[in-house]
Amino acid sequence: MRRNKMCGILNLTESRLATYPLTRHRPIASLPFCSRYRLIDLPLTNLTTAGVETIGVFTHDNLRSIYDHVRSGKEWGLDSLHGGLFFFSDPGADGGRNGVSHEGDIFNYFNNIAFFDKSESEYTVIMGTRMLCNIDVKAVLRHHIEQGAEITVVYKSTEVQNNEDKNESCLTIDEDGHVRGLRSCSMSENMGQLFINMDIYILKTELLTKLIRNAVAESEHCNLNDVLHQAIVNLPSNGFEYTGYLKNIDSVEAYYQANMDMLEDRNMTALLKGSQIIHTKVKNEAPTYYSRSSDVEDSLIANGCMIHGEVSHSVIFRNVTIEKNTVVNSSIIMQGSSIGSGAELHYVILDKQVRIEPNTKLVGTKNKPIVIEKNSVISRIAEGLTTDTAPLKNQENTINTPNIETLFSRK
Repeated sequence: MRRNKMCGILNLTESRLATYPLTRHRPIASLPFCSRYRLIDLPLTNLTTAGVETIGVFTHDNLRSIYDHVRSGKEWGLDSLHGGLFFFSDPGADGGRNGVSHEGDIFNYFNNIAFFDKSESEYTVIMGTRMLCNIDVKAVLRHHIEQGAEITVVYKSTEVQNNEDKNESCLTIDEDGHVRGLRSCSMSENMGQLFINMDIYILKTELLTKLIRNAVAESEHCNLNDVLHQAIVNLPSNGFEYTGYLKNIDSVEAYYQANMDMLEDRNMTALLKGSQIIHTKVKNEAPTYYSRSSDVEDSLIANGCMIHGEVSHSVIFRNVTIEKNTVVNSSIIMQGSSIGSGAELHYVILDKQVRIEPNTKLVGTKNKPIVIEKNSVISRIAEGLTTDTAPLKNQENTINTPNIETLFSRK
């Protein structure tokens, strides 16, 4: 065992229900982000930049979409003779429907516990993909060693006026940085300041395997995060404060806002382009073509697109076609989609390979963007139709898709 050597765990057994329909057929880790990335790119870069050579990817289902993106891990320097990227999938009882097994994911870790022994690592760092951050894992390890704690958990300090709708868990931390408790942020006694648990942990590999074995021995049907939540309360644990950009992708609205945040230079630099540049799968494609009729403002547009219309304050992924006399405003258009002439989109998320036919109008809101599922074909919609209108089934010639109730978010 090499002193201070770390192995990494990407815990992808995150519930997908809150981000439906975007995650109906993919895990959160596979969600496209900022015109060319996937969410899994961030934790992978965080780990490999810190010198982590061995990473285990643990998931319940939909491993194919993850594997198609990361492959051997070449873009992150993981295609070496030492260490590498390892995938562990355990479908579970309910994994095919919402990404979470009724029995919990702890048995997946127990069944593959040999991974930790073979990694020959002294420490293990655990993180998911829901919390978007660019963190210096080496700094967290140094803090962990200096403080002599059993477990170090990363948190973000934030001030809020009203936290009734917060879904995150929050830490109780004393003046010395020791963790004293864990509770729902909505139940926090200190309404002015919250210490949001980012579910990033560092602990000795030997302690982690012990916690996993104990949980299975007690026949607990739980998740690894549940085990770690209990451990940071029962064992001497320290908090490490993260001060960079953070977004919790716990809803479609949060996913939409995270993409819109990247239109501001300070946010993009903090998350993707700072001292620790985020890597992703490289695709060599032709540059985007902008015709004389195009009008683009305050937008991120990837390679391979054909832009003939008006685009403002939007994020456009690869190989998207936007025809003449089209208006795309405050929207996210994913790879391979096409928008016909005369169409108008405001506050819309188009998943991959969606076709919007000419003269179609979709109007959502900032807090309730309209989501169009992958491979859908949307025909002309009545003028003025918004997220507050009646269900689509009452409209004639509106849409050709089997899931019409998911197309519009209603208040």
